[in-house]
Amino acid sequence: MNFIEDIKDVKFSFLEKPPASSMSYAFVYVNNDNEHLAVKNGERLTRSELRMGKYKRVYTVNMQQQTFTYNEEVPSATRGRSFSVNFSIDIAVEHPELLVQQNAGEIGDIFHNNLPFWVESEARFYPIEEELSFARHIGEFFQTSRLVKVLREAGIVVRNVRVLTRQGIRDQHHDEAIADLDRNAELSAYQEALDLEEARRISASIKEALQAGDFITAGKLGEKNEMAKRLVESEFSQNRSFKYEVNKQLLNLINDHSIDQFEAEQRLAKLKKLFPYLPVNLENSNRKKQIDSPRKELQSYLNKGD
Repeated sequence: MNFIEDIKDVKFSFLEKPPASSMSYAFVYVNNDNEHLAVKNGERLTRSELRMGKYKRVYTVNMQQQTFTYNEEVPSATRGRSFSVNFSIDIAVEHPELLVQQNAGEIGDIFHNNLPFWVESEARFYPIEEELSFARHIGEFFQTSRLVKVLREAGIVVRNVRVLTRQGIRDQHHDEAIADLDRNAELSAYQEALDLEEARRISASIKEALQAGDFITAGKLGEKNEMAKRLVESEFSQNRSFKYEVNKQLLNLINDHSIDQFEAEQRLAKLKKLFPYLPVNLENSNRKKQIDSPRKELQSYLNKGD
C-alpha cells in the first residue's frame, strides 16, 4: 500500500507541456524552499508556472481508494477461546501535498506493522460471548482514535470500515456440538413424554383387562410395552382394591372347571412370565378340582401378595 508511486526531477522544456493530472493520479511539485503545490483532478501546470515556482522535484501520488484487510484469529479473554476477526478499511488520499510533506507514502506500513498487535491486545479484554461489543470497539477505533488524526494530518481519509467478529472455527464447532447435544436432549425428552403417555394408555387397558379377568388381552398388551407393565406393577403394589380384583380373577381362573387344566396352566405360566409380581401358583391350579370350599380358598388366595 504505497500512495507515492514515483519521484522525478523536474526538467523544464519549451517544447513539452508538464503532464496532466487525472482523477486517479495527482502531482505534487516541490521547490528548494520546501514549498509544495498539488495538481489534481485533470489539471496541469503551465510552463510559466513551472518556471516561476522553481520546482525541482515532482511526486506522482495515487489518489485511488485502497483497502487494507485483516483476517485472523486472536485469543479472547476467555481461556482457550478465540475470536475470528475480519475487517477491511477503505482509505484514500485527499490532500496529496500533505502526504508528501509528511513523507507518508508508505502509510500502509502503519497498518501492517501496528494493527495486528493492537487487535490482539484489545481482544484480550473481551470474553468470547462479547464478539459484538468487540466488533463495535474496532469500528469506533477507526472513527475516533489517534490513528485517524495521524492519517488526516498526512492527507489521508478513512472512507469506510467493515468489521465482522465471531468465534473462531474451533469454538464454532464446539458450540455447534453443544447445540446438537441440547437438541438431542430436547428430542429425547419429547420422545420420553410421548412414550410415557402411550405407556399410561396401555397400562390403563391392561388394568381393565386384568380386573375383568381377560388375561389373554392383558398378556398381549403387556408384550407390547415394557413401561406399561411397570406402571401396572406399581399400581398393583399400591392399590389394594386393584390387587383384590386381580387376585379374585386369578382364583376364578384356577377354579373354572369349564377350562381345561392344561390350558389354564399355560395361561397362568404366561401371566407369571409377563407379570412376575402376580401371585400365580401353579400348584393351586393342579389342585383346582380338589377344592372343597371355594369361598375359603378364595379368601386365602386373595391375601397373597400383601
